[in-house]
Amino acid sequence: MAYWAIIYVLRGIRWFLNVLSWLIVINALMSWFVDPTHPIRSFVMRIVEPVVRPFRRLTDRLNTSGFPIDFSPLLAYFAIMVVQQIIEVVENLLKYRAMPY
Repeated sequence: MAYWAIIYVLRGIRWFLNVLSWLIVINALMSWFVDPTHPIRSFVMRIVEPVVRPFRRLTDRLNTSGFPIDFSPLLAYFAIMVVQQIIEVVENLLKYRAMPY
């Protein structure tokens, strides 16, 4: 029974990460067309920026300032995808353990 509770929590975390990854993509696309002071964009930026900020520091250290594209949202998106895959593997292992023999 405890396995199923953990499985549902992991599903919730995966759902949240999925929404967060879509918000990263939306924020990146809006950065091309929408003013940063627009209320919707500022709301999305407040949600996305704490996740993207560490990757922005990493890209600054790699001296990618010569490129006109910010790669930090892409790196954050890939990191979220990796975490989602790890959670999915753990969830599947717990499902296997929770099944009666």
